[in-house]
Amino acid sequence: MSITLTKDYKGFLSGAALTLPDATETALIAQGYAVARGTTSEPMRISGLVQLATQGGNVAAVDAAGISTPTYYQGPLILPVISLGSLALSSYETNGTAPVAGSINLTEIHVPYTQTWTGIGVLNGTTVGTDNHLVALYGSNGALLANSAVAGTVSAGASVMQNRAFTAPITLIPGRYFLGVQSNGTTATLRHLLAANGSNVMTSVTAGVFGTVPSTITAPATFTTAVGVIAQLYV
Repeated sequence: MSITLTKDYKGFLSGAALTLPDATETALIAQGYAVARGTTSEPMRISGLVQLATQGGNVAAVDAAGISTPTYYQGPLILPVISLGSLALSSYETNGTAPVAGSINLTEIHVPYTQTWTGIGVLNGTTVGTDNHLVALYGSNGALLANSAVAGTVSAGASVMQNRAFTAPITLIPGRYFLGVQSNGTTATLRHLLAANGSNVMTSVTAGVFGTVPSTITAPATFTTAVGVIAQLYV
């Protein structure tokens, strides 16, 4: 793994791409000093015009020039974990429930196109304020790819999608990812998926300590009701 600094660190300026010992990279990511680059590529054997890129366990064909920030948007500017149509209305909580402090709630999302994302929006319940929340993005292999500031931001706006920006935008190749949310309290509510037939995504919750973003998680392999938060990637 390699990292891109989001703050100056030991003589290296913000934006520098570094390869450091795994423990150091993990600590810098957890403290908000860096994000995982997590993207490698190799030429395809069939053609020199495209290559296979890997990112957090996902593999996709890209131009031979490699992964870069798209000049134009490649798809919708908001990508929710589920379609928020009429079927979904009976599949998620109305008022929301409060999370367990420090736990990371994960919801699967499928990204169908290469695009650069600013952060994650999470659907608040009817009770907001008091608690701070942070968000994190994981690859299909459970590796941390990006997160918001580890101090979190206070819950605000009842029953609306509240956006939280990553410490630096990240360009994702098509594949399977997981959106995570962590709270420092148990008052502000979040809205969760209740029915698998309205979502068809995997969900899980893992105990933790607020402000400490795990460098890896175990990717959920089943749907658990009232665990996965309703969330979206946004540009």
